[in-house]
Amino acid sequence: MDGFYPEIRRNLEEKMNTYPHYKRRNYFINKEFQGRYIFNYFLLAAIGSLLFIAVFSFFSSNTLSIVYDNYHLQIGITPEILFKKILSTQWLFIVLGGGMVVGITLILTHRIAGPFYRFEKTLDEMMDGDISRKIILREKDEGKDLAQKINAFNDMLGEKLSIIENLNSKIAVSTLHLKKALDDSDLGSEKFAPLMNQILDSQKNIQVMINDYTFPREKL
Repeated sequence: MDGFYPEIRRNLEEKMNTYPHYKRRNYFINKEFQGRYIFNYFLLAAIGSLLFIAVFSFFSSNTLSIVYDNYHLQIGITPEILFKKILSTQWLFIVLGGGMVVGITLILTHRIAGPFYRFEKTLDEMMDGDISRKIILREKDEGKDLAQKINAFNDMLGEKLSIIENLNSKIAVSTLHLKKALDDSDLGSEKFAPLMNQILDSQKNIQVMINDYTFPREKL
C-alpha cells in the first residue's frame, strides 16, 4: 500500500494542476499610484469639511442660538455654542465620507491601474521581441483605444515580419537555383560564387534578426 501512495499523490497533484486557479481580486495593482490618489481625495474631502465649518462660522458669527441639551438651556453666539455639535458631525462625516471616498477611489483607480499594469507588461514583452500578445481589458477599464492601437500595431508588425520572412526564404531558394543553373551552363558559378555567398550570408543574417521576434507566422 505504501508503494502506491507516491503514485496516487502524484496523479492527484497533476489533476489539481489541470484545474484553473482562481485568484482573489486584487484591487491594489499599483500601490503607489492608487495610494497617492486615495490620499489626495481623502484630503480633499477633509479640507472640504473644514472649509464648511469655517464658512458656516463666518456667516453665523453675528447670530445667537438657543440650545436645549441635557435639561440645560443655553444661549450664545452660534459658532461657539454649536461648535461641539458641528465638530462631532463633521468628524463623523470625515470618517464615514472618507471611507466612502477611499472605497470609490480604489474602485475607480483600479480601472486605470489595471490597464497601466497590462500596458507596461505588454511593452516589456514587445521590447523582448514578443509581439504575439494581445491586450485584453475588462468592460469598464480605461484605455481601450490605446489597447486597440497597440494590438493593431503588433498585428501589422507581425504581418510585415511574416512577409519579410517569406520573401527572405524565396531569396535563398532563388539564389540556390541560380547557382545550380550557372553550374549547368557553360559560364560556371565560380566567378559568381563570392556574390552569391554574400547574398546567402545576408539572407541568413536577416533570418536571425527575424527569429528574435515572436509573432504568428503566416504562410504566403
